[in-house]
Amino acid sequence: MDFLEDLLLINNTFTLQKMAKEKNLNDEETKQFIQKYNKNNNRLFTPCKKYMIDEYKIKVEKYELSTSPSSGL
Repeated sequence: MDFLEDLLLINNTFTLQKMAKEKNLNDEETKQFIQKYNKNNNRLFTPCKKYMIDEYKIKVEKYELSTSPSSGL
């Protein structure tokens, strides 16, 4: 779970840096912006107990089969 938390923190920091760049903030303003908005409740993703990788894999395989040149279309 630590890996996921670290990943969320890195993603949030990256997103805040991107937003600061879009707002054309200087270095000091960027640091203040990140410090102000880098809070636990501002994370973009939350862990989910539902596991959907298998469903996704099945859909990808169906798509690949339907678009492959050997499918007879």
